[in-house]
Amino acid sequence: MNMSPNPSTRRRPLLRAAIPSFALAAALMTVGSVTTPPAQAAPTTQTSPGGRPGTVFASRDLPRDRLAPMAATGDSFTYWTTGTDGTPRLSAGTVQVPKGAAPRAGWPVIVWAHGARGIADRCAPSVRPVTADTRAARRWVERGYAVITPDYAGLGTPGTPQYFDTATTARNIVDAVRAGRDVAAHLSRRWAVVGETQGAAAAVELARQATRLQGPSLDYRGSVASSVPVEFDSLMGGLGPSTGSMPSGVTAEVLYTLSALRNARPSIGLDSYLTDTGVTWLNRAASLCADDLTPEVAGLSLGSLLRKPLADNRELMDVVSQSHMIPIRGFSRSVLLTQSLFDQNVIVPLSLRYLNDARAADSRVSARTYLVLNDQQADALSDNDIRAFVSRLLYR
Repeated sequence: MNMSPNPSTRRRPLLRAAIPSFALAAALMTVGSVTTPPAQAAPTTQTSPGGRPGTVFASRDLPRDRLAPMAATGDSFTYWTTGTDGTPRLSAGTVQVPKGAAPRAGWPVIVWAHGARGIADRCAPSVRPVTADTRAARRWVERGYAVITPDYAGLGTPGTPQYFDTATTARNIVDAVRAGRDVAAHLSRRWAVVGETQGAAAAVELARQATRLQGPSLDYRGSVASSVPVEFDSLMGGLGPSTGSMPSGVTAEVLYTLSALRNARPSIGLDSYLTDTGVTWLNRAASLCADDLTPEVAGLSLGSLLRKPLADNRELMDVVSQSHMIPIRGFSRSVLLTQSLFDQNVIVPLSLRYLNDARAADSRVSARTYLVLNDQQADALSDNDIRAFVSRLLYR
């Protein structure tokens, strides 16, 4: 193992002893039966599964064909974090480190907080990265940042994905940074988050909470949030038999949220609100990844899924309201919000209103909107703004 004398960049040694059978049994009792996804099979390093958030459970080298072109090394790792119910949960992620000599303080860290990928284990970015995931890793590694991509708890690891809980996703991200710094060499204490849709909501939450959650070993500097899915609770509360179609990305988010809640919270009694068509689509959402589901639901009437308005289910509405609250003020670090006007993943007027409200409410918020003809143009413009913003955060 390559050890650096500089404490800020030293790779902390992992315990390499085999996990005692009684400890592994305890872990299985805590989180359910462990199924190891292909990207995490045959781990080369394991530590004792104590359940402390941010502790590495297992790690292995990423295959060379999974690395960004300018990455020197990469690892897939499984780590402990906390679920919505407050109990220890396993999550997974990857970390990639640039080629060349690290800066004196170590490589600054970008967390790629991905958007909706699905809720089936095979949809986890550590197992099946989509174009947006590989593009993000390539861009940031080329720019001289280490990149950590968490899957979020329950995605590719035991349990139901905490798809409906922004605060839990935010905690998963902090714990992924802790674990990633134990897995990879020469990573700085400084880190920032770049997120989209589901990950954007968590990125905004972290701008309020990360300095409290991270502890003394990390130095969170700020967040970028693109396509923030605001007022999702209001959207869900407005769904009923008369609802029409919505942008395909929004429809997929609704299906994934309802499918995850249906599995994680059976007391909600969601099936009594669903038509046969609704049951079919929620079952499909449980098995299909977003790049497959999203095109399928284009033009789908959400009203065809429901027998009665979801607003009648108070337990459902309470869960959604409590877990999808996105703040507009009270940030401890800088936030950049970006939004394209032709975005299929959010209700654009709601997102634009949120950008204006947040910018007016908190001086740490800046916002950019892009009135362009296609996603490629929006991506190029937003990438320039995001790159400059992140550089100021992590290199000032």
